[in-house]
Amino acid sequence: MENANNGLLWFHVPLICLSYLLLLAASLSGITFIVQERLIKTRPTLAMAWRVPPLDVLENFIFRTVCWAFPLLSIGILLGGLWAKQSRGQFWGWDPSETFALITWGIYAGYLGMRGVVGWRGRKSTYLALTGFALVLISLLILLFYSPLHQTGGGR
Repeated sequence: MENANNGLLWFHVPLICLSYLLLLAASLSGITFIVQERLIKTRPTLAMAWRVPPLDVLENFIFRTVCWAFPLLSIGILLGGLWAKQSRGQFWGWDPSETFALITWGIYAGYLGMRGVVGWRGRKSTYLALTGFALVLISLLILLFYSPLHQTGGGR
């Protein structure tokens, strides 16, 4: 049983990390999108059009990156739950880190739904993606300092 626990953990952590790295790339593109859009609206002569891709390319990159990150995040959360079930006897412990990961998952599910079904594009969808990454950062801070079930030693 110990090998099964370790096997799930060995997949859980890299999948979560990879999804968070992809979401970081999406958020950096989102910040670039917001800055570029504001420059275009307020000072078109100062816009960074010659330095960064056009807004539609940035927004499409955000979407495609989230499309890659979301399944990895989903599988990572699922594997973490399965590992917890085997090691602690409980799939979900409502640990602050688990809870914020679930909220983050919900934000990105909402992002994909609003963009795909409702047709949100541009600033609205970018702000929603940036909100998701803000929750990723909160989740990581909680993981490091406040998570009783995810003891990494950062705050203890």
